[in-house]
Amino acid sequence: MSEDINYCPNCGAKNSDTSARFCGNCGFQFYNNRNYYREQQNSKTIGEQAKNTFDGFVNKVNTMAGGSGQVELKLRDLVTNVFEKHSVEERENIFICGTARTTPREQEISSEWPRPWLYSRVFMVFAVTFIVLVSLLKLFHNINAYPGIIFIGALAVPFSLLVFFWEVNAPRNINIFDVTKIFFIGGVFSLLVTLILDSMFSTGQLDYSGAILTGIIEEIGKLVVVAYFLKGRKEKYILNGLLLGAAVGAGFAVFETAGYGFRSLIVGNYSAMMSTIYLRGIFAFGSHIVWAAMSGAALAMVKKGNILTMDHIMNAQFFKFFVIAIGLHAIWDMPIDIGSDIHLVQIMLTAIAWIIILVLISVGLKQISNLNFRNR
Repeated sequence: MSEDINYCPNCGAKNSDTSARFCGNCGFQFYNNRNYYREQQNSKTIGEQAKNTFDGFVNKVNTMAGGSGQVELKLRDLVTNVFEKHSVEERENIFICGTARTTPREQEISSEWPRPWLYSRVFMVFAVTFIVLVSLLKLFHNINAYPGIIFIGALAVPFSLLVFFWEVNAPRNINIFDVTKIFFIGGVFSLLVTLILDSMFSTGQLDYSGAILTGIIEEIGKLVVVAYFLKGRKEKYILNGLLLGAAVGAGFAVFETAGYGFRSLIVGNYSAMMSTIYLRGIFAFGSHIVWAAMSGAALAMVKKGNILTMDHIMNAQFFKFFVIAIGLHAIWDMPIDIGSDIHLVQIMLTAIAWIIILVLISVGLKQISNLNFRNR
């Protein structure tokens, strides 16, 4: 095919005359016809470069996680069931997962991409509760609504996202009570470890070096607790590590957001309190929860079915993902001015974090598929 052929954007017909002002087939008028073909090719090249960059990053993460072959990220499967109607029985069947009677045998675990939906219903419950509490405050000026606004506002997104990771946990070997326990206990103890480390290595002002130190301290604080809950032989699946890491990270995020909201309130700044709740709620998707989930998944990846030891924590494969989590956290906190009015850095970091999470889900499902094959 000649390079001097372009295609009409209206009908798709070939047009060999690159100087033509109109399509010979449908009469569509080309804009800036002298540069039309060049712009068309440039657009195609940019699109291909973006796809190649994305595919390269996905394959790199997959290789780091020990995966091989083509990676298929089925993002649609993670949201498609949200828009379908579900029965009470379906909901109850999800909530009883993880008990001695409902945990599937290893050869029965599904390695198909999960289709979670309960997390969206949990979020709706929190959203309605939050809206009513805010309405009580605005309509009746009842200050008793403040604690509820702060706590439910801080809880809504992180806990809903935690339910998402619980639904994604294909082995179905961790029940909702244990998840909630790790959320609360793990969250508060990760804060405790973080504060102890911070008192030893003060981060000072949150400049570039302070942001790096904060990332290191807070991720270590969460890792210590995640490692405790992952120490046994039962939690041998990558998806288990993803869930338990998310539980600790979600608890950390909720307590931290509630604290920041309360600090704004006690100085009488209601607007700052609400802005804190909204902004941190939106960006909970790309911060503490997914950072800790990465670390948990990587730790389970190297630990497999063994008792956790320091050798696993010092393992290079785990350490790569842990450093990524620290790096994402540090850059998130850095005072970068570029696109700060639209939180561009945080949006980009959220996208990167979720690509990594999706790859880890894919690798976790392949782990289950391989175990199923061995148990046949």
